[in-house]
Amino acid sequence: MDIEGHKVLITGGSAGIGIAYARAFLAAGCRVAICGRDPARLTRAEDALPGVITIQADVAEDEDLERLAAGAEERLDGLSILINNAGIQYRNAFPTDPADKLLTEVEQEIAVNFTGLVKLTTHCLPALKKAPQAAIVNISSGLALVPKASAPIYCATKAAVHSFSKALRYQCEDACPSVRVFEVLPPMVETAMTSGRGRPRDKITPEQVVAETLAGMRRDRHEINVGKTSLLYWVNRIVPRVAEKILRNV
Repeated sequence: MDIEGHKVLITGGSAGIGIAYARAFLAAGCRVAICGRDPARLTRAEDALPGVITIQADVAEDEDLERLAAGAEERLDGLSILINNAGIQYRNAFPTDPADKLLTEVEQEIAVNFTGLVKLTTHCLPALKKAPQAAIVNISSGLALVPKASAPIYCATKAAVHSFSKALRYQCEDACPSVRVFEVLPPMVETAMTSGRGRPRDKITPEQVVAETLAGMRRDRHEINVGKTSLLYWVNRIVPRVAEKILRNV
C-alpha cells in the first residue's frame, strides 16, 4: 500500500518507537496525531515535530479510548492508519514476588499491551472503513514467537497481539478489504523501556523499526519481522529448542 498522505493515529507516540513513526509519517506528507499519558512528553514531542497533533490519553482507560478515537478522527478530519504502539513491560517473578505487586503488574500490562489495543481498534474501525485505503499496524515483538523467562505477561500479551492480528486480518480481508492489518515484530529496541536490559550491541534503533515497517507496508507484507526477528522466526520453525535456549534468559 501507499503510505503517503494518510491520516495517522499513533499510540505511545511521545517517545521511542512512537515518535520515530510520527516523524516518518510526517515526512511522508501525512497528518499525524499521537497520544500519551505524560503531558510534558507530549509538549516536547509537539516542539520537536512541527504539525503533529497531541492528545493526552491512557490506553488502559475505557473513557480515554473512546475519547481518543473520536478526537483523532475529528482533528485529523478522518483516519486511515492506526499504529497500536503503546506498551509496557514488567519483570514478573511469580515464585518470589508479593501477590499484590504481581496482580497490579498483570492488570496494567494486559490493559495496555492487549485489551487497550483491541478496544481502540474497535473504536477506530468505523472511521478506517470510510477511507479508500487504510491500515491497522499492531506493534508486537519477537517475544510473541519465543518467550523469555523474565517477562511472562509481556510475552503472553504480545503472543495475544500476534494471534489477534492474524484473525482480524482474515475478517478484514473478507468484510472490508480496504483495511489492511499489519503486525510488526521487532527484536529488542533501544528505548527507555529497555534501558538497563540486554546488551547494547543486541539492540536496534527505533528508526530501523520504522524503516522496515514502512518498507513492509509498501510491499504489503502483513507480518513484518524486523532485524534479528527474521532469523528467530526460522530458527524457531526448524529447531525450536535452540530458539528457546537463545531467548530464555535474555
